[in-house]
Amino acid sequence: MFMLATHIFFRFFRAFRHSVTLVTLTNIPRIPTLPTCSRAESLDLPQQDRAGSGLDRPPEHRDRPAPRTRGTEMTRTLNLARSRKLVAAACLTLTTTLGLAACGGDTGSDTAAAEDLGLNTPGKVSLGFMNGLMPYVGLEKGALDGLEGELFTLAAKELGLEVQAQGMEFPAMIAGVQAGRYDIGIGGISWTKDRSQVGVMSDPIYYSPALMLTRPGVKATSIADLDGRNVGAVTGSINDEAVRATPGVNARTYPAWAQAITDLAAGRLDAINIDPLTAVYLRDTRPDLKDLEVQTMTPPTDQEVAANPGLQGFRPYQVVWYCSKKAEKLCGKLDEITNAWFASKTSADVLTKWGVNPTDFLTSTPEMTTVRKGVDRPDTWTAPTIGSGQ
Repeated sequence: MFMLATHIFFRFFRAFRHSVTLVTLTNIPRIPTLPTCSRAESLDLPQQDRAGSGLDRPPEHRDRPAPRTRGTEMTRTLNLARSRKLVAAACLTLTTTLGLAACGGDTGSDTAAAEDLGLNTPGKVSLGFMNGLMPYVGLEKGALDGLEGELFTLAAKELGLEVQAQGMEFPAMIAGVQAGRYDIGIGGISWTKDRSQVGVMSDPIYYSPALMLTRPGVKATSIADLDGRNVGAVTGSINDEAVRATPGVNARTYPAWAQAITDLAAGRLDAINIDPLTAVYLRDTRPDLKDLEVQTMTPPTDQEVAANPGLQGFRPYQVVWYCSKKAEKLCGKLDEITNAWFASKTSADVLTKWGVNPTDFLTSTPEMTTVRKGVDRPDTWTAPTIGSGQ
């Protein structure tokens, strides 16, 4: 294909060079500048007067014979215009042919990657996640791992984006996204009104119940059960906000789950308000934690939340991906993809693989919709739910 395009180009080029040579060898008068009369006045002069006056030629040419007839000039002009069109056609043919040869056919991913999504580096998405958050997200041989890691990898592939992931403590991830150092943060991030004001929160990826991981024999299924208990959570998380808002609780915060788990196993904590998959994963993968208990919290009532908004963290919540303000278009593209997953089996299959009941994690409630309307979603928005999408 390349050789064919090259052959066509040079055939057109030779034709153009020949035409240009013919035109160059012919004496074509220069278009005059008429300083002493208007264009209308100059056109009123008879042909012989114009030729003799020298107004249509520069001073150094005024002693030369008058130019040939207008018909001859028009023919040469048309030849030059035709030659230029031939070269333009040749260039277009060569460019198109080489472009198709280089691209190979399917350019969908390339087009998506080239689109301006507000990324720090076009075509590459810088991603932050919290260390120690498996099975939600982690790194395995440089690639994202875990439930959300797998989901995000699928979405990035659909957009034709290269993922550049980095693990860190949760507060650093949130602050990094808000400051624009990272395009996006993922991994058990819950929607909150405050975060939505300094970043862009995606539509729900899934929904998560509130769980407590406790020492053996400690009951923690209601807010009242926590009175007088030492309860831990990760700094800056919705879990932390809920624990600190609970009356009578000795709240302790940690930069990562690992430190909180260590204190719980050592008896320095009675319970941890923890992400559900992390609780189950830790208990099932660490022999020293096998005796810890996973308990589901009874959600606070509307009246309790109205009187103490911080208790919202004990309710099922929306897990989202958190984009920087600059990368708002990225979140919009991700919403289109993940909402479609609610209607298909994509999300359900990945959740099942990681030991989650898809119905429990993909079923929306009316509260999931109303809490975001008028905040970071229009009044027409509806939270996606399993089987329907957006």
